[in-house]
This record gives sequence, structure tokens and C-alpha cells, in this order.
Amino acid sequence: MSRDERSDIFSRRSLVLSGLGGLFFGAVGVRLAKLQILENSEFRLEAQENRFNFSLKPASRGPIYDRFGIPLAVNRRDFRVLVMRDEVGGRDKLDPTIDALASILRIPQTRIPRIKEEARIAPRFLPALVADNLSWEQYARVSVEAASFPGVRVQMGEARNYPLGPAFAHVVGFVAKANQQEAERDPEARNPGVRVGKEGLEKSQEAGLRGQHGQIKLEVTARGRVIREVEDPRLAPEPGEPIVLTLDAELQQVAYDQFKPAEGRPAESGAAVVMDVETGELLVLCSAPAFDPNKFVDGIAGPDYRVYLEDEFRPLYHKAVRGIYPPGSTYKMIIALAALEYGVTTPEETVPCPGFAYYGGNRFHCHSRRGHGNVNMHEAIKVSCDCYFYKMGERLGGDRMAEVARKFGFGEGFDIGIPGVARAHVADTKWKRENRNQDWALYDSINVAIGQGLMIATPLQLAVMTARIATEGVAVEPKLIREGPGARPQRPFGRLPFKYDNMHKVHLGMIAVSNEAGGTARADIGIEGVTIAGKTGTSQVRRITMAERRSGVLSNSALPWNRRDHGLFVSYAPAEKPKYCCVVVVEHGGGGSKAAAPRAREILKATLLKDPSRRPAFSASRQMAEAAAGAVPGAPAAAMPAAPATGPGSPAAAPSAAPGAAPAAAPAAAPPAATPPAATPPAAQGLPVQPTGGAR
Repeated sequence: MSRDERSDIFSRRSLVLSGLGGLFFGAVGVRLAKLQILENSEFRLEAQENRFNFSLKPASRGPIYDRFGIPLAVNRRDFRVLVMRDEVGGRDKLDPTIDALASILRIPQTRIPRIKEEARIAPRFLPALVADNLSWEQYARVSVEAASFPGVRVQMGEARNYPLGPAFAHVVGFVAKANQQEAERDPEARNPGVRVGKEGLEKSQEAGLRGQHGQIKLEVTARGRVIREVEDPRLAPEPGEPIVLTLDAELQQVAYDQFKPAEGRPAESGAAVVMDVETGELLVLCSAPAFDPNKFVDGIAGPDYRVYLEDEFRPLYHKAVRGIYPPGSTYKMIIALAALEYGVTTPEETVPCPGFAYYGGNRFHCHSRRGHGNVNMHEAIKVSCDCYFYKMGERLGGDRMAEVARKFGFGEGFDIGIPGVARAHVADTKWKRENRNQDWALYDSINVAIGQGLMIATPLQLAVMTARIATEGVAVEPKLIREGPGARPQRPFGRLPFKYDNMHKVHLGMIAVSNEAGGTARADIGIEGVTIAGKTGTSQVRRITMAERRSGVLSNSALPWNRRDHGLFVSYAPAEKPKYCCVVVVEHGGGGSKAAAPRAREILKATLLKDPSRRPAFSASRQMAEAAAGAVPGAPAAAMPAAPATGPGSPAAAPSAAPGAAPAAAPAAAPPAATPPAATPPAAQGLPVQPTGGAR
């Protein structure tokens, strides 16, 4: 090959290589231009993000108020110290860091091993709690020292607080740290600043109360040391929704106090329910004794929990909606109405009561050993004659009694927005066959007719029954939540399919119980011009043998507490134009006339004097809207009652005249208003502040 040919080949190769090189460097130039000019903002943001760490910022949990805005569940400030395991510089530096923090905060030595263990097993992306509920002095001290410890974060968050404690414990419930199952369903619940609802409204309305969690943006060095927190509105959490209940905090406290020991009476276990018979709004839903929900927020101590578990009064049990009791003689109104509706008797027919009756060769006793003589329906309700209702039960049979009972709410699990509302059951021939594998017998009808045997009910169901009798046939439904998550619109109630005249006969019988001579609960409620209608009940929890009857039936006082009769009383007032009904059940309290009726009268009296349904109710949404509109910046939007009184004798217990009574001479002055859900409650009420930051 000649030199010229070789030169041509070299030139062509050089040209190709130069072209390829030019294309390559051109592409690199275009890409660089794109990165540095066209995509500059995107990569600048990514570069900035490498300077920041993000952690969960829990949302502020929605508050819970009573009908007048008294806070029942709010958020208080909580200063806490957290440690990020991956940011402290390795596992070998984790323990010394915790030891140093424990020294600064003076954490007891017994708690330090548990803190270390929780920090070791905490997920890499989540902080572990070292200490919470710090005082301001502790918070200030550790804030100064925190800069010396990589991975240590000092936060001001929120913790749940229940200002009225046990009185609302069963209704409101409590929050606590998520368990393993809850954390698997919601990984955000693993954060030490997050608490989840465990009981009551806190559990059933968790989704609405929780809100939407946000994030904290922290600028850090290359070694992970926090320089500062960067505000970013896009990452802010959304607070939970507030809930306003139908309950009246003052009346709830009055009811709860009725079960406390007082002069001449011991502490008792039981439940009380007060309902507006026109709207179905529950004003009192009380279970006593109860527990302190504040002890559960950060984890209750073992000894404290054992005290609750071993208490025979069952303070952890919500008796008002879960307690199941034989209704006793309070059920006799259902039997009287059923007898009239099915035509097995007339109001005028009399039944002899010598103090006992024989059915199927068995002797059934009346509560009056001497008997009541010949009694008609009105007298039978008034004196609570068992023999009369034995006869009605025999004529009706189980299925017809059960059919009427269901119309009055028995066997129904009312959806009032809290978990665990019991249905109980209404026994009939089908139920006994399916659950006892036995046919219905005559003695079943005899026992059910006086509210014993197979018949059971909850205090809430008894309140619904009483409201439907008081309204003479309106199908009243109970309601607990006025506003917020779980609230339902008020709908007109239907009517029960019973004759008005028959309902009125039962209504008059209940009036006679409390107002006519011989009535089992004859007493004055203590308000001029107001009468009460009621019915006592005493339900046995043990079988009385014939041998015991021959030797003399033991009195309740001679029996162990858990073998004594339950005492019940159902009532409403004013009798002529009912507005409120009240049910009280005293577990193992003895006769209803002695154990339950006096307590019910005190609760009903306080309710009538205050007449809460006639007062303007609090609206959280209206208050927030007015606050947002700047109607009165920084000021409350609606007048609220003062903090709850502890008994009906307090000034707040009688602010207005009862329905149907003369007006009160001096109504109570308008108390301070509640604050918006995100604001600080009035210091005058002694309530905790609602901080910004993570709710627990």
C-alpha cells in the first residue's frame, strides 16, 4: 500500500473519530446544560433535601365536650426527650447517651434498663422515648444540653387529659400506647408521641378524633447533628375533629356522687341514666364506681391495675350499657300493657292475692306475705303485686310478652356511638329452644311476668322503655353525640303500635306508685307543683328454697354482698307532662324503694331544676367558624355553664325552675365560655391548656 493510500485511510479514520468525539462531547454538553439550566431547580431541591431529616409530627387530637362546652377530654402540654438510635453514632454510643440524659433528668435507676431496651428495639426510622411529662425546668435543662448529643431531640408535644376523671371514664374512655396489632394496622401509631383510643368514644371515634399527622423538618449536619427545625406549612398536621355530647357534666357528677359513701349510706355499685323523653338525648350515662382514665394514658402501673381488677364493684365495667340485670318489677308495665293489648284482661278485672299462688304444683310467693287482697291493674302496678302478674303471665305466654317487650327496646343494642353496648336478650319459646335446648314451660311465663327468670335488660334499655311509656307510645331512640364524628341527624320518632288508652292506663299506674297511698315508692320530689311517676324493682340473684322460706327468708343484710338483691327504680317527671326520665340500678343494694328510688329522686330533682334541654347548647363548629371569621378575636363564642357541681345542693344545681313549676327567683349568672378546640381553655376553670403539637 502506497503512502498516499495510507494517508487517505488515516484521514478518513481521523474524521470518523473526530465526528464521534464531537457527538459525544456535544451530548455531554447538552446533558450538562439540561442539568444545570433546565433541571436546576429539581436537583437543587434534592440537594437541599439531603440536608434535612423528617420525623412524624402527631396531630392534635380532637377535644370532647359536654352539651354546654365543659371539656371532658383535652390536650395538655407534654415536654419529652427522644433519641434516634441510628443518629447517636452507633449502638456503642446509645447506652452512654441514655445514661447522660438520665443523669440530667434525674430518671430513677430502676427505669433506665427499660428505656435502653426500648431504644435498642425501636425501628430505625422512629425515635425512642427517653422521658416525658417533664417540668419546665427539666425541659429547659435538657434543651441546653441536647446540642451535645447527636440523635437526641427535645420536643414540646401534647398528652391527653381528662379533667373530670372517673365521672366520664366509661363514656369518654381513654387513649394509650398502641399495641402490636394496632401498630401493624397503622405504622404511624408506633411513634412515641401517638396514642390511640382504647375505650369509649376515644376508641369508637378514633378516625375522626385522631386527625392527620404531619412531619417535622430538621436541618442537620453531615454527621446527623440537628442544627434547627425548619418551618414548612405544607407539612403541618391537621387537628382532629371536636365532639360535643348530649351529656350534662354537672348532672353526670351529681349522679356519680349518688354512689359514693355518705352519711347513713355506704358506697354502692351501679348505674344511672337520664334521658330527655322528647328528643332521646342522654343527659346522664353513669357507671359507678369508675376508674381514673388519666392513669392509662402513659401506661398504668401494675399494682394500680390489679386494684381495679380485684375490686368486686367492677370499676372497669360500663354498667350503664353493658350491665345485664333482671329488671324485676320495673318490667310489670310491659306485662300490663301486653295483657290489655291482647285482651286477656280488663283494667277493672281483679285478681286475688293471698300472698302466694300455685302453678304446676309449685308455690310462687308474692313479695307481700300477707297478700294484697283483690287487686285490679292500677292497684297491681301501684303495690307491685306479684300474684296479679303471675296470672297475666300465665294467660299471655312467652311469645306475646316478648313481642311487646321488643317494641320497648328490650333486646336491642342501641348504636349511640360507643363500643360494647349490650343487646341482652328477650326470651321466648324460640330463644329457649335454641339456647337451652328446652321447651318453654309455664314457670318460665310466671317468672318472666315479674321480670325474673330468663328476662334480662340493661339500664339503657330500661331508660328507653321508661321514655316510651312516659310519651305514651312514642318510639324514642337514645342519642349521645350532638356534634362531630359519630353524630347523626335528629329524625322524627315513630309511634308504637299500641292503643293510646292502654298506654295511658300504664302511665297512671306509674303515677300512683309515687303519689298514692300504698305506692311502693311514695315520696315527694321536693319541687313545688311537680310530681313524679315511677316504678320500683327488686331482682333476685339467688334461689330461695322452700326450706329457707319455712325457717324464714334471710334479709339482704344477712347475706354476702354479691348474694343480695339488685335495687332498681325507673321514673319520669313532671308526671303530667313528662320531660325527663331517670333509671337507677344499685347492684346488690337490696329493695328498689330503699336503694334506688332515693338516688333517682335526687338525680331527677337536679335535672328538673336545671332543665338543661331548655338552655342553649354549645356548638364547636359554630365557635370555630366565628373564631375563624374574627367575630371576637381571642374571645369565646358562646356562654357556657361553670364547672360541674358535686351535688344537687350546690348553687349550680338549681339555676332555673323545673318544667311545670313556678319560675325560679334568681337564675344562675351566665358562666364563662369554653374556648375553641385549638385554644387554651379558661384558666378560671382550672382546666389544662391545649398545646400545639403531637397529641397522645
